[in-house]
Amino acid sequence: MHKKTRGKTAYLYRSSWVPKGANNNTHGYSQQTFVGSLPVHACTLPDELASRLTELERAYVETTICRPAREAAERARRDAEQREAEPLWRLAEAARFASEAAERSQRRRVHRQRVQEVTEALAKVQVLDPIDTKVPEKRADPLQEALNAVRAAATAVRGGAYGRAPENGVRSTRPYRLWSEIYEAVCGTDGGPTNGSLMRALQDRGFAKSRQR
Repeated sequence: MHKKTRGKTAYLYRSSWVPKGANNNTHGYSQQTFVGSLPVHACTLPDELASRLTELERAYVETTICRPAREAAERARRDAEQREAEPLWRLAEAARFASEAAERSQRRRVHRQRVQEVTEALAKVQVLDPIDTKVPEKRADPLQEALNAVRAAATAVRGGAYGRAPENGVRSTRPYRLWSEIYEAVCGTDGGPTNGSLMRALQDRGFAKSRQR
């Protein structure tokens, strides 16, 4: 037995050999006899057709048509289940449609509510590597900031930001008053550090040595 497939239908034929001399023929030839047909995706052999086939012929149909059809149907079922449970292709489609919508919105704008609905839906998607939206708190380094400020002030003074000091009354100028306060805050005055100076704080913590009197 053999089959011929046309479209979605398999046609079954029996092959028999007609020897030379039979029916007065001058040579032997193969003869094809049509037996029946069934869909190529048939998972079982129809009873009416099975009744016309021999055991070997039924085994042939099972091997070449029914079993492959059942395996294909099972693969299709598993693929459908996997596709139904898979979010990635939906996100890919969403990204494609969102891109197309963005392009078309250049000509026809949309209400913000529609965009908000999409944004809220995406926010509910569970991800493997969530984005940490919490900004880590950066601790300021007061000493480094003070050093940067002093260097910036020196650059500004050298660059002429305060001009030049007058010949008389320099102690009444703002730069002088600020420098006096800076010196007091850093080193203290009157021959020794004050309780509020930076130097005294560093000395108390062991980062700076006290001057011997």
